[in-house]
Amino acid sequence: MRTLIVALATAIHLLPHPFGVSPVGALALYGGAHGNRRVSWLVPTLPLLVAAIVFGFYVLTVMAFVFAGFMLSALVGKALLKDQRGGARYPVAVVCAAIVFFLVSNFSIWLVGMYPPTAAGLLSCYLNGLPYLGIAIIADSIYCAVFFGLHHQLTAEEDDLAFA
Repeated sequence: MRTLIVALATAIHLLPHPFGVSPVGALALYGGAHGNRRVSWLVPTLPLLVAAIVFGFYVLTVMAFVFAGFMLSALVGKALLKDQRGGARYPVAVVCAAIVFFLVSNFSIWLVGMYPPTAAGLLSCYLNGLPYLGIAIIADSIYCAVFFGLHHQLTAEEDDLAFA
């Protein structure tokens, strides 16, 4: 069932989508919450790797930071959702993971020279990226509802079949 959700996220990620509206952030949280403790941080890399193979690779430094940002997001999912879910944990995890990804990925944009190599350039890079942070939080919230809801629904049906 986890494989189904990873495959679904990969397929969705391959569809045309505006920047920031992707299931990968939510998949990272899902992988952290439901994945194997040792490799859950690798879960969000599958859609990214498949997309890079299909559509082409881009600036390797930026790619590495994007991959790392989502891997760290999976660790946020592991830390906040692995053992306890419910209440405010989902929105807190979504916001924390999106911020982690935002900080890491935008740092790479500054690092490769798309902004002046100064503190003001870094600040400008982060300020210009804020709209994408908001979009990512909304997208991650929606996709988390889908992935965690689907997981809950499918595991509930498996439990029902076990008692039938």
